[in-house]
Amino acid sequence: MKTEEKERGARIAELIDRLDAEALRTLTEFAEFLAARAERRVDAEIVTLRPQRESVVQAVKRLNRSYPMLSRTRLMGPVGDLVSAHMVDGRDAKDVIDELEALYAAACSAFREGA
Repeated sequence: MKTEEKERGARIAELIDRLDAEALRTLTEFAEFLAARAERRVDAEIVTLRPQRESVVQAVKRLNRSYPMLSRTRLMGPVGDLVSAHMVDGRDAKDVIDELEALYAAACSAFREGA
């Protein structure tokens, strides 16, 4: 263990000793949240196969499950534009789903590169 990590661990232990029971519960919940988020972000994509018949909305749900490490907030704009192009403008579902898959794959590549 590096010196910096030991110092950080000692500082955290010192702070924990000063907390009451309610604050300790809150800290534990927050630490569990952070750990779960970190695990989700580190996971490789879990690409599920595209069904032959799939709606655009089903594709978005599948892609969100397939790429759990990606921020839905960042994807909301471009995904919304594509869904709207299908539902409002009548673009073909297959073409929109192709673009959605490319969008998610590009976002995953950017995520892995740290962008």
